Amino acid sequence: MVNRHAVAYVRGLDIADEAARRVFLLLAERTHAPGDRYRRPEDVPEVMGLELQDADIPVLAERAGLDAEEFRRQLRGLKQQVRMDVLEHTDGIWEIVYGPSYTRPPKPRPAEPDLTRGGPHPFWAPGWEKHSTWGYESDPSGQIHLYAQLIHNQDDPDAEPRIWITPPRYIVQNVDELADVIAAAIAPYEPVAPPAVVVKRWLTVRPMSWG
Repeated sequence: MVNRHAVAYVRGLDIADEAARRVFLLLAERTHAPGDRYRRPEDVPEVMGLELQDADIPVLAERAGLDAEEFRRQLRGLKQQVRMDVLEHTDGIWEIVYGPSYTRPPKPRPAEPDLTRGGPHPFWAPGWEKHSTWGYESDPSGQIHLYAQLIHNQDDPDAEPRIWITPPRYIVQNVDELADVIAAAIAPYEPVAPPAVVVKRWLTVRPMSWG
């Protein structure tokens, strides 16, 4: 079934390159649209995406009026046209993630935090960035560990967080470990499961869209 939200979103973008626009619209048609009990049917997802098999590219390229290599070139260049993530994996999978949270107008943001200590720090994952935080804390013995409190943007910020990452279930010692744990924890809520390297960026790098 065609994802009408994704198609409408792409059609609304100001993509001057006609070939890039055709390629992106084909991706939008194939974008995952899983159900989410927290989302109303009329709500446009903050983040959308799909995994594309390289073997499927020749058929899509023909629909776009391109050859397969030109289609791949357009895929690689899409993130130059629109803020999004295009990850080309060595196993022949293209992981493509995009949506309104990537392209909405800039908002003011506080100065960069010191990510080596303290907290709470912001978690800039699209769809989770309004209320989610992470940071460092110590247990009674003085051992330092990391925690995360992850609240979806559509949830009541005063309600119980969807995800708590804290001892004793999670003993996390550094940001790389925290990114691994968060990637697994939020995967059921995401159209495309984010890799840990992307989650780490959401933990440590303020997005360009925040100015």
